[in-house]
Amino acid sequence: MKKITKSIFALIIMAAAGIWLATGFYTIKADGGEQAVITRFGEFVKIETEAGLKWHIPAPIEKVEIVKCDVLRSMEFGYSTTRTGDPAVKSEFAANPREALMITGDESLVNTETVIQYKITNVRDYLFNVENPEGTLRNAAESSIRRIVANHTMDQVLTDQKDIVQTEILQDLQEICDLYGLGIRIHQVALQAVYAPAEVEEAFNDVIKAREDRSRYINEARKSRNEIVPAAEGRAAEMLNQANAYKEKRIAEARGDVENFKQVLENYRHGEEVTRTRMYLEAMQKVLGRAKIYIMDGDGNTLKFLPIENLQ
Repeated sequence: MKKITKSIFALIIMAAAGIWLATGFYTIKADGGEQAVITRFGEFVKIETEAGLKWHIPAPIEKVEIVKCDVLRSMEFGYSTTRTGDPAVKSEFAANPREALMITGDESLVNTETVIQYKITNVRDYLFNVENPEGTLRNAAESSIRRIVANHTMDQVLTDQKDIVQTEILQDLQEICDLYGLGIRIHQVALQAVYAPAEVEEAFNDVIKAREDRSRYINEARKSRNEIVPAAEGRAAEMLNQANAYKEKRIAEARGDVENFKQVLENYRHGEEVTRTRMYLEAMQKVLGRAKIYIMDGDGNTLKFLPIENLQ
């Protein structure tokens, strides 16, 4: 009877040992870049990265924590997603005004809804360098967002330098993560929405409308300038071309007149009396070419003559 009892007790111990040893099996999946961190009595031992079925000494001696490192994680500020959408159902969001309310560099109050996307790049640092990595990242991100928004005016946060603000938040937050050794890489910071608190919403909308009107007037003025300036430049170029053509024409005519005068002067020098008489006759011909001719005698009486010009 004692032998049977001992045998049963041994079987129970072996079964318990088998169950305990079986709890040491775990699986690493290739999907998501899973990595398993093994600790022994709380102290880091190793990291398993190869996918497949693995085994470790069961708890409480060793523990394993599996972390997906290739998954792009998101952290929301100023709002939260209450239901993730799909093709049939829209996503639902809940605002968090207390977290979203911030002050800008020109002392304006705005609600800023921000989302941060990140990946775990060093799983050992992520698990062991800080006690609560998610909470630490959230506190650091909120601090960075508020600090960068406070360094810019409301207009810059809304439209003018929104991309610059996002880049500055990303760089500042990454520096904090590196300083704390969080083992995290920030991939994107996006200002999802920037809007005024309900108390000043009406005045805020007036400012936005005035800004839009200003942009519209500037665009209209630029459009008019783009239409008027090229036309004026075209007319100016045309007038300049006409002036240059007229100048060249006058210069050519003047040179021709000079050459003609030189030829006349040369001929005049060869026969001054003959040339003078010829020039006089040519001048009289031009002056009297269409004048009526009357022939008079020495006493001033008009002589009768055959009116040949009338016959012609």
